[in-house]
Amino acid sequence: MRSRSLARVVMATLGVSVVITPGCGPFPPGPSPVPGTGPSPTRFSVQSISPREGSIVGATVAKITGTGFQAGDTVTVDGIRVDATVLDVATISLTMPAHAAGNVNVTVINPLSQAQASVPGGFLYVGPPVISKMVPNTGSTAGGAPVYITGTRVGSTATVTVDGIVTPFDTWPSTDVHLLMPAHAAGTVEVIVTDRWGQAARGEFTYASPATFDFNGDWQAWAQGPSPAGAVLALTIRDNIVVSVSCSVCRNGVTCDPVPSPTLDPQPVVANGEFSFAGSGGVSITGKILSPNYASGSIDVASCVSRGQWTANRKQ
Repeated sequence: MRSRSLARVVMATLGVSVVITPGCGPFPPGPSPVPGTGPSPTRFSVQSISPREGSIVGATVAKITGTGFQAGDTVTVDGIRVDATVLDVATISLTMPAHAAGNVNVTVINPLSQAQASVPGGFLYVGPPVISKMVPNTGSTAGGAPVYITGTRVGSTATVTVDGIVTPFDTWPSTDVHLLMPAHAAGTVEVIVTDRWGQAARGEFTYASPATFDFNGDWQAWAQGPSPAGAVLALTIRDNIVVSVSCSVCRNGVTCDPVPSPTLDPQPVVANGEFSFAGSGGVSITGKILSPNYASGSIDVASCVSRGQWTANRKQ
């Protein structure tokens, strides 16, 4: 019988040697893999959506990022299936549908395994801004009246138009809109704030000749000159005549000390919403009313503020 190995025995006087030569048969099989230790598919997960918010009218193009996405995956928004495209294993693109304002779940579902995962935090549908107040809502035809617009979501304003003209603005604080009204003919105009999704809110502003404003009363003004020190002015106007101007110089914006006030002789007369006074010693004060409760001007009084600007609000 043929053996799988050939043996050759060599005998010698002093001992015996045995040599075994392997044959040509197959090697024994290697060890079997341990279950669960081999390569596995990428784990299915949803990580984020960008952008995270959009208009209630829909049309916001968004991308979902995650892992393990496959062709055929579906997407639901608030439980309703929407058209979506799997771009690769980590990205899905979709256009958000219209929906009422609020936060909704956005979920990716694998049709084979039925595995599903939602975007952490969901997606926020944002409604249009709403104007609750425009203060003031009346100003001079000469323009320059500062207006504060408050309301719901007006802080996300992207543009402001006054009678169709784009007008510069800022948001301060972040929830309000602040602008200086441009010059315009007398009459009521529409002021529109539009957010970054094209959603708009509308308000009205009335332009009037400053001659129609009542400038009488007590006014509190803040003056700022070329030096860091500012000053607080108190202006009193009676029967359209500036009867007194008092001044306190402020240091570091904290401590304000009274200083000698200029003598108004003759007293400035308010005409067409403006007054101007130039006295001895280089004293010069001008004022212009920009709305029923707001005025501004320039001041040059050595004891108060030299070559400065002031703004004032009527005391209520």
